[in-house]
Amino acid sequence: MTRPRGSGVTVGIAIGAAALAAAVLPAIAHQPAWHVGAGLALCALAAAIAMEDLLTMLIPDVLVAALALVAAGLVLARNPDPVAFLKTALAALAVAGGLFLFSHAYAWLRGMTALGFGDVKLVGASALLIGPWGVGLQILLASTAALIFVLIRAARRRRRLRATMRLPFGTFLAPSLVIVWAWFPLPG
Repeated sequence: MTRPRGSGVTVGIAIGAAALAAAVLPAIAHQPAWHVGAGLALCALAAAIAMEDLLTMLIPDVLVAALALVAAGLVLARNPDPVAFLKTALAALAVAGGLFLFSHAYAWLRGMTALGFGDVKLVGASALLIGPWGVGLQILLASTAALIFVLIRAARRRRRLRATMRLPFGTFLAPSLVIVWAWFPLPG
């Protein structure tokens, strides 16, 4: 079930994008204008993904596809060689495939999913931009933020933590992608 959209969601996305832009602009301000523009587009997409996942526990394909297109543009701008791009795309696909298999193995062993398919697709798109090694840092940052979120939420609600709690992990993965991309860029 989706919640009705209103100006509050739009304001939330705008605030999230602005906060993310403030966090990454110092790292990319020296880049060409098109690079900064792409970075701002990543901030807006990450904020929209975060808000949507927080509200609905779903990550829309259209947002992940848009993020992947911006990522592909940035990768091709860094190195226009089609063979290099194909290698990068295959590595991203391998990361997504590995995460997909992990999620299914976890579900088979534990009887509940570890990651939703939207999270897997988001990490695949992320790997296109920050590479497989950057995804490790992205997941570390996202997991740390998610843990802090869960602890605060449990304290505010005066509830105990449970291992079966659902968590909108894309809410933390998307901003972590932009931070890793801006502050820990791939060489070349």
